[in-house]
Amino acid sequence: MISHSDVEKLAGVQTAERSVLSVYLQVPVDLPALRALPARVDDLLALAAGSADAPGAARARDEDRRLLRRMLEVHARDWRGHTVAIFACRKLGLSEAVPLPCRLPERAVLAIRPHVRPLLVALQRCPAYRVAVMDRRHAWVFSMAGDRISVAAQQVAATESSPAFGGWYGLESHRAHERIIQFPRHQYRDTAAILGRAMRSGEPGPLVLGGYQETIPAFLAILPADLADHFTGSFVADPHTLTPARVRELSGTVIRDWSDRREQRLVTRLRQQPPDELTVIGLPGCLAAVGQHAVGLLVVPVGGLIPGFACTQCGALASTPGGCPDGPAATQWVPDLLEEMVIQTLGDGGEVAAVPDPPGDVAARLRFPLTQAEGT
Repeated sequence: MISHSDVEKLAGVQTAERSVLSVYLQVPVDLPALRALPARVDDLLALAAGSADAPGAARARDEDRRLLRRMLEVHARDWRGHTVAIFACRKLGLSEAVPLPCRLPERAVLAIRPHVRPLLVALQRCPAYRVAVMDRRHAWVFSMAGDRISVAAQQVAATESSPAFGGWYGLESHRAHERIIQFPRHQYRDTAAILGRAMRSGEPGPLVLGGYQETIPAFLAILPADLADHFTGSFVADPHTLTPARVRELSGTVIRDWSDRREQRLVTRLRQQPPDELTVIGLPGCLAAVGQHAVGLLVVPVGGLIPGFACTQCGALASTPGGCPDGPAATQWVPDLLEEMVIQTLGDGGEVAAVPDPPGDVAARLRFPLTQAEGT
């Protein structure tokens, strides 16, 4: 399962020439269809290397084609049903493959660094997350990461004494009854503590709750604020009839709905709010904002590539080779300006979100207004 730290590590890889190959390939489930994968990879590589003339492009294509073929021969059966991201560069000794948790469009990009924008889409739409399922006496905490599901913790409360034996004037019966009333609250607190330890052990991610209709709001009410902030939704089911696979199915629906709503809210806010000093719509304005390190949130499309140019001296991005003060000699063709904008935004500490149809093809929310010289 890919993580944000994995993306940051890949984003830090860079060469002087276009020799890093990134391939996103959909691996079929049927075994006979696997035989067509090498030809499909050849088609994608031809498109990637043929998008522009560059030193080393043909050599990198031939070397990495052989490397990809060997990786497919060894691992394709393990990747069935997944989109797999493959990064290869002979010069750097880079040879890495990552099966992704969601299906993404196929593409191949030959560039100076790994093409990581689809990885960010996968993290956004199919994140690792936790599920807490409970009743009055039992609780289970699951960790979900792609196809992997593990039981992070299991809690079973101690058996309470029977209230059938009353003491003097029923006093003992009353006390036992009070213990039964308080019992779920103690169980919920213990479960919340276990859940907190599990979520703090790595990247927290979203939180889904499951169980009986009445237990979910009761448990949510006692969650500490730092855990409740990660709550994304719930499902109702009898915990004693659930299997891990059924938990993944029910919670996966909650996560998909949550992700869709989040994307829709983001696009709606951008469309309803006209461009101002802190909202930029369209490629030219966003390029200027990235150049000033002003972007707090960059919203890019899920698919597509926008070729352009990057300055090897100052890092300035432009859609034409003459857009840098260091002159055309310092500019380098890049296959995707969106990718370069993403890398610079992440490097500046900003956030990136991918949506199917962002306003103006790309949009940004800024941390501070652009200066007049670069903002016009």
